[in-house]
Amino acid sequence: MSENPSAVSASQNDKTFLLVPAGKIRCYVHNGILRNDKPEEHVRQRVARSLVEEYGYDKRDLHIEFSIKMGSRRKGVDIAIFRSGAEHRQENIYILVEAKREDIRPTDRKEGVEQLKSYLAACINAKWGLWVGSEMLALEKETDPEKALRQPFLEAIDIPLKGEAEPKRLQFSDLVPATEGLRSVFKRCHDYLHVNGNLGKEKAFFELLKLIFCKLQDEQETSGTLEFSVSNDERRSELGQRKVKARIARLFEAVKARYSYIFPTKGEEIELDNRSLAYTVAELQKFSLLETASDIKGEAYEEIVSVTSRRDHGAFFTPRNVCDMAVAMTLATYPEQKRLKLRILDPACGTGGFLRAALIQVKATITAQEMNKYRGDREKSAPRIAERLKHYCDVHIFGIDKLAELVRAAQMNLAFHGDGSSNVYHANSLLPPGEWPAHVRQDVSLSQFDIVFTNPPFGSKLPVDDPHILDRYDLVKYEARAPRASLPPEQLFVQRCIDFLRPGGRMAIVLPDSILSNPGLAWLRRWVLSNAWVIASVDLPREMFARSDTHTMTAVLVLQKFTAEEKRHFKELGSIPPYKIFMSIAENCGWDLRGNPRYVRTPEGEEILQRATRVVTGRDEHGNLVEIEKEVEEPLVNDQLPTVVTRFRDWLGMYPSQPWSHDQ
Repeated sequence: MSENPSAVSASQNDKTFLLVPAGKIRCYVHNGILRNDKPEEHVRQRVARSLVEEYGYDKRDLHIEFSIKMGSRRKGVDIAIFRSGAEHRQENIYILVEAKREDIRPTDRKEGVEQLKSYLAACINAKWGLWVGSEMLALEKETDPEKALRQPFLEAIDIPLKGEAEPKRLQFSDLVPATEGLRSVFKRCHDYLHVNGNLGKEKAFFELLKLIFCKLQDEQETSGTLEFSVSNDERRSELGQRKVKARIARLFEAVKARYSYIFPTKGEEIELDNRSLAYTVAELQKFSLLETASDIKGEAYEEIVSVTSRRDHGAFFTPRNVCDMAVAMTLATYPEQKRLKLRILDPACGTGGFLRAALIQVKATITAQEMNKYRGDREKSAPRIAERLKHYCDVHIFGIDKLAELVRAAQMNLAFHGDGSSNVYHANSLLPPGEWPAHVRQDVSLSQFDIVFTNPPFGSKLPVDDPHILDRYDLVKYEARAPRASLPPEQLFVQRCIDFLRPGGRMAIVLPDSILSNPGLAWLRRWVLSNAWVIASVDLPREMFARSDTHTMTAVLVLQKFTAEEKRHFKELGSIPPYKIFMSIAENCGWDLRGNPRYVRTPEGEEILQRATRVVTGRDEHGNLVEIEKEVEEPLVNDQLPTVVTRFRDWLGMYPSQPWSHDQ
């Protein structure tokens, strides 16, 4: 990109932007207060946002760093919640919250849950406490003096929602859509199952996904009190935890019946101990995942899905913004009326990132059509949107991966976002189609797809050297004195993706930068140019795959397969006529080489916050879902990939008569 976001500035008179000095962040609760930019502060601010947007508490009843008296000393509690409308005095504190870094354990001698207990003991009218760090622990103060001598604090499932006397088993009308904090919730649950449940990271990932499926099943099917819920009494006793396990087991049986292709193993169960199961249910129960926005669910899923990356097979998690960019650019080359008719394939789908992005962008088109048809009536349009999206996915969305665990992760990902899970198959795309399983050959074949998206496994340490496979690829002999004895998988995937396309079909593929620049691979570039139009090339930042612990330079290439007529014509001409190609270099992707977020700043290092109106979904006093306009102040993520999409669309408008643009 030509402009440098670090040079963005904001004038003092511009009410759209706010400047925050380097090393500071704005306080969510106290307007105008700046706090030190530290990991524990980010946790505290996320918890404060959750208390307001998910638990329903009024900002005016929250106080961050409230000083309480403990004997002759004074201590600052992270967040004090006062009874509604009460003066901010120690005797009016109702709930205390301690928020710690995500690596702090509850047993930590200085900052663990014992610290919270001491604060609760000093606040005579405080009844509830919440400790958030590597886990989330809730406490209820025992009010019976005799019982309090033996056990002053009782374990609770959570603190109460605003207006409730205590946490309870929930009904659907009690649920709220999750906010950005869902990412932290998923991470805490996964880490709890990994550490406390003694599960490997990958095993913990899949066990958590089973529970997410159970929760979605419960939201869709249960009336009255939800099965995916736990009461205080159940959380505190082994017998109660067994009751929770029995309810979740019944839900999982329904999930297996509905998604038999995801859970084909007879007798598969949720393999969690009772305490870990009750903990995870308590963390997730208050959210409506059905009503949570797709981008929030996608970000939360992204937080835990990277544990399924298989570096030994060259498979890396593809960041959401890369998938969104590639899908948006490719769909933009088609008229809107054709986008709902396109057959889409990812032949190395991994955890399903590209297919998820396609599903969401198609859903946006369907939603706009149905909302227009029903004049903005969300209640009437919602069933029709879901029906059309499911039909589209069943007919148009397909994925293949050679690793069975990634196939399941992709199926779960797509079901989580609208259910495009039925056509994701376990097979090796590079094998001859005749060697694929029969049910794969029935739905997937060469020259049958309008669009292919993929980020193939790549690396010289993973060569394909089986002559039986190599003989099926033109690249093996192209411009070679003797057939090549082996090729890296990413090179073979370039041809295989083109093979999957119908004549005139389009593809977007993530490739190592060496394919586009290495002089020794000029033969491969010539093969591409003799078989496809190059529509666009986007160089990605070195940090792009930092979260997968690899710094390989990569690019996204968008191609269109030549038709037979075009190939004959170019052969007669002896060359391909000149044409325009969109080229871009993205310098920033939203995070640094360590995977930490990167925001837009002024030349002086001040962070720029943008004031904006955001539409959030919540429940009114009658339990009905409503959309509320909310004023927010959000940092500008230093991610240029959305801007690449905007520039590409502008470029298409400037050059509408491209030689490849048969659909324009």
